[in-house]
Amino acid sequence: MFSKTTIGTIAAGALSALIAMPAQAAWPEKNITFLIAYGPGGGFDTITRKLAPILKKKLGGRVNVIAKNLPGGRGKKAAQFLAKRKPDGHQILMFNMPGHAMPNIIGEKAGYDVRTIDWLARVAIFRYIIVTSAKAGKFKTIEDVLKAKKQIKIPITGPGTTGYLASTILFNALGVTPKYITGYKSSSRYALGVIRGDGDLTILAKGSFEKYVSSKKKKRAAFKDLRPILEITNGKSDYGITTTGDLGQRDLAILGGDRLIGTTPGTPKAIKDKLAKAIYASITDPGFMAWGKKAKRG
Repeated sequence: MFSKTTIGTIAAGALSALIAMPAQAAWPEKNITFLIAYGPGGGFDTITRKLAPILKKKLGGRVNVIAKNLPGGRGKKAAQFLAKRKPDGHQILMFNMPGHAMPNIIGEKAGYDVRTIDWLARVAIFRYIIVTSAKAGKFKTIEDVLKAKKQIKIPITGPGTTGYLASTILFNALGVTPKYITGYKSSSRYALGVIRGDGDLTILAKGSFEKYVSSKKKKRAAFKDLRPILEITNGKSDYGITTTGDLGQRDLAILGGDRLIGTTPGTPKAIKDKLAKAIYASITDPGFMAWGKKAKRG
């Protein structure tokens, strides 16, 4: 039998433990910021904004999941911001890999280290196509591009991004030496650059291209001018165009990237596990999967 004193001590201890139960038990305590490393309108922006309300629901709906654009430094600004936050799981970012890893690989000062990021989920693998302007483009086929060699201008975000890396590897293998026009904050910005004549062609994730050309929004009307001229695949083209496999460049089919979600280094395991579980439930949500399949984002 326990004495009244013992029972009182146990009860007091239990009450103290409940009071001291952290904040982890009630996590999330406040709104979660879902950072976007690039400007509005691009592929990362679109997927993040589609995923955010689903993630809110999977986390119980008590707090909002707010998508926030933080472009700059070829994606580095958002990664730096995330790395310096309090490790409490209230800030997450969809990384563009291998682009976000390049500063660490080449020894560039980055302000973050991808090896220390607390990784939560892979959202998608994406593949690329080369597009030009159907109206203003002087290159109608990839064969025209191969003949031009050095007379090509490519609008793009900048060195170190996944698209820039893939484009550089692709055209080097094809014997083409283009001039890159950098500084665009998202794929939608540099796609518009091609349309208005800033450059001749560019590289786009297939999902981004599909979004641009299939949109019914008036502000997207200009994107319907985009025309694919090369698909990076060894299989049959989804657009009936030349592929890298057709050109005998089968090794190039690996060019693409990953969209990975991570949070601040040092985040407690209990929070990471809860976040990872909710993100997995979000990306496997039937509605999100149907949208991704329709938009060819996966």
